[in-house]
Amino acid sequence: MSDVLQTIPAVEGVRKVSRGEGEKFDIAGAHLTWKVKAEDSAYSFSVNEMTLAPGEGVPVHSHTSAESFYVLSGIADFFRVSGGKEDWVRCEAGDIVILPPNSLHGFYNHGSSDCRVLGISTAVHQTFFDAVADADRTSSFASIPPAEAMGKIAQIARENHMYFAPIDVGSS
Repeated sequence: MSDVLQTIPAVEGVRKVSRGEGEKFDIAGAHLTWKVKAEDSAYSFSVNEMTLAPGEGVPVHSHTSAESFYVLSGIADFFRVSGGKEDWVRCEAGDIVILPPNSLHGFYNHGSSDCRVLGISTAVHQTFFDAVADADRTSSFASIPPAEAMGKIAQIARENHMYFAPIDVGSS
């Protein structure tokens, strides 16, 4: 093996992130654990594991970054536009949803048990979450009414080329 190490350009740094490990972050009804942050992937991508309790979700929005969600457990209903019409697609463990840049989407756990999804996106998408985390450390979103917190989060989103829909289609 030492011959290989001398002839193939390589660096050290391969590491494992175990179950339950990662940087935890809560935002507006979603509970994330960063498994791979941008700086871990040479700013190529980021990966988070998200847990949604029954009734929790991510409001309808769009952003310039592509994104995919792999359902690890439970059921998640994803909002999308298909054939020019609003649509919900139900995803179960083992299903993946692929979101191109600027696609209108959101998702909710309309089920009766927790849902876990693995979110995979670009490093640029992570900048929104980092900005929200910084703002939350300055003035906790939990200390203000939910509508006011969501307004502040929506402003941070706009600054990061992400746009939340003005209505909550997730409650329909």
